[in-house]
Amino acid sequence: MNAQDLLARLQDASSDGPLDRLASLVVEHELSQPLETLVPPALVARALRAALEGWLASDTADRELASAIDHLQRQLSQDPRTVRDAVPPELPKMLSELAARRYSPDRALVLSVLDRPPVRSLARALLLNVLIEFSRKVSAPVTENRLAKGFSGLAKFAAEQAKSSGGALGGIAGALSDELERQVEKRARDFADSALSGLFQQLADALTDPTRASEQAEMRVALLDGVLGLPLAKLGRELSRADVPGSAAVVRKALTQWLSSRDASKEFEGLITRLMERDGKRPMRELLEPLGLLDTFQDLGRESLRRRLAPVVASEPFALWLAELMK
Repeated sequence: MNAQDLLARLQDASSDGPLDRLASLVVEHELSQPLETLVPPALVARALRAALEGWLASDTADRELASAIDHLQRQLSQDPRTVRDAVPPELPKMLSELAARRYSPDRALVLSVLDRPPVRSLARALLLNVLIEFSRKVSAPVTENRLAKGFSGLAKFAAEQAKSSGGALGGIAGALSDELERQVEKRARDFADSALSGLFQQLADALTDPTRASEQAEMRVALLDGVLGLPLAKLGRELSRADVPGSAAVVRKALTQWLSSRDASKEFEGLITRLMERDGKRPMRELLEPLGLLDTFQDLGRESLRRRLAPVVASEPFALWLAELMK
């Protein structure tokens, strides 16, 4: 067989042609290899580090990122749909079913997330504002009642007249009212400080009590429904408020400092190795078959390789290489 006949046979694109059989051989060979052979941790670590270093060294990366975010923001701002309308209909249904499943998180875990100094400060301020506002509404009537009880009917009448005319007794009543308000505010602050721990404890109980799993599921479903109901235009406006260039600069600075350390490559490699610790030495076939993915990967692998090899085999450089090989 001469080079032209062999080239013609290789260019046969039929499902059982030489090119398809070659693709099948490659796929079967790859499926017999361990995962750590196909994805070597050291090579992947070097590739990730090189990619990050390339981005960090680029003068245009920040502008490209900002441009992409700006383009996305304009698209969202002009989109009249909600999040629910923009995603496949099966996705909200799946998420709702997942959110509705009975699940109560660990109490210590919830407390470790909720009871943090910034969250505690915010909760304290909100609670204190409510208590002080309430005290201001009730302190004046309480003062007037207490003051009136200390006088006879005639004195009470005189006090009321003095207050209405701005007399001395009215000043005393006002001073007592101010002092009572200060005392209530002080007690409100003390109460807020002492109540916060109990508040977080009760909140953690409500979020983690298995007997309230149905209520917790309803809350998750309600929160999900609120997210899915958000208009895309509103998300676009929120995105426009984000400081993308500033955030990118912070990320680049941190990554640059980390990559300049000696341990960056080792940490990358160690992370990938840990991810492969359980299954890294098993052939890909053994990993895919129990998951029901072996046939799918075989078909997709053959199709992908055949599509990539076909242009190479049809190219003039390949024909020249084959002719030289057949001499």
